[in-house]
Amino acid sequence: MPSSSQILSVLAALATASVEAAMGPAFSTGAVAANSFIREATSTLILPTSPSNPQGILSLWVGMGTSNGDLIQSIADRASGGWEVYPYTLLSTGPNSQMPVQGPPVRAAIGAQVTMHYKFNDATQNYTQTVQVNGNTVGTLSTKDGHALGWGSAVECAATNCGTVPAHSWINTKIIMDVADPNYRNTNWKSPGVTGDMSTNDGGKTWTVSTINIPQFTF
Repeated sequence: MPSSSQILSVLAALATASVEAAMGPAFSTGAVAANSFIREATSTLILPTSPSNPQGILSLWVGMGTSNGDLIQSIADRASGGWEVYPYTLLSTGPNSQMPVQGPPVRAAIGAQVTMHYKFNDATQNYTQTVQVNGNTVGTLSTKDGHALGWGSAVECAATNCGTVPAHSWINTKIIMDVADPNYRNTNWKSPGVTGDMSTNDGGKTWTVSTINIPQFTF
């Protein structure tokens, strides 16, 4: 049974970064085995309809917490009549301080498929984020973050009054390790109502989840 610190490795970074945020249901993994890290990760969000009675800023994202204390997290923010998507990293600048770095937001329609892809570059030691809408690249961002230790999804309200968030899905999720981690599945934690099963065909170097279903949630 993974420890709570392992299970919440990604969301713990957010808790430090967004003290005032309220969090909805999540699919979380990590930490990785001590001799490995996440080299590459990708997942595609099918954008749901807008929340009912929204007040605060609502964000849907998948992110990776890193050894530097950073949070790599391309984001879909609720916008009037749809969504805005962009790459984003919250850089740790000290024990209690962070600095956001992001690309420009791009509009995306309800029902669009937003792919959030993160890949480690050996030459630069950076992670590069690529955001695509229906297969077209709309944003990239490269930051030096150390090594990614966990991966997970989030429903985040920057206040506490983001209304009712519709059920939504992440599809075609793939997490690629630097070194195979055959026990990574054991770190998976899901909020009540969240579904999705991890599998590997190569001994734990590549983990996939065909569909992660996130239930409706009211803040």
